[in-house]
Amino acid sequence: MIAAVFDLDRTLLPGTTAERIFLRRLIRYRQLQTRALLETVRFVFREGVREIGLRIRSERPYLTGMHQAVLSLHGQQCAIEEIRPALSKHGIDRLGEHQKMQHRTVLLSGSLPYVVEPLASDLGIDDVICSQMHVRDGRLTGGLAGLHPYGEAKATLMATHAAGLDIDLAKSCCYADHHSDVPLLEMFGYPVCVNPSGELRRIAQNRGWQIEQFD
Repeated sequence: MIAAVFDLDRTLLPGTTAERIFLRRLIRYRQLQTRALLETVRFVFREGVREIGLRIRSERPYLTGMHQAVLSLHGQQCAIEEIRPALSKHGIDRLGEHQKMQHRTVLLSGSLPYVVEPLASDLGIDDVICSQMHVRDGRLTGGLAGLHPYGEAKATLMATHAAGLDIDLAKSCCYADHHSDVPLLEMFGYPVCVNPSGELRRIAQNRGWQIEQFD
């Protein structure tokens, strides 16, 4: 089986992240207030400052205690009303080309399932790999359920997914934007560096990887 794997943030969605758009919506609808700030401050004091930015982005302490149903409702609306119109036309056209060739399409993102899953459904994408949050009694606990799809973990998750579906990675494509995606990109026979960071552009040029702009 041949697959086409697409990163979301700054790849299909140029210039920003799905989660940033989602958080702005939650603030606008007064779902994130003082409690979110306090939870984040507590997290920093409890965990210390080492790699704290990545820990906050992965574990989302600012969502601790929120109802999953509320996040799902706002996430679906945000995906269709705000994120979908902001996607790259070039990127959507490329996705459509792979779908016409009956390649299995995968949306691989470190973002939240509340926006990634409804967006993938709207686009007709076959599979989703994204962050999964730990939930107890319908509320987020402030932890992850599984790996955060970032860096080496993206490659690990993709390898597991590919093995389960018998995807031939040597014949498959992957589209991503950041140098942290190198472990993922180098798994594929056809890596495509989209809107690449400076470091990824340098790596792509050295390795002869394709570079594209999705505007």
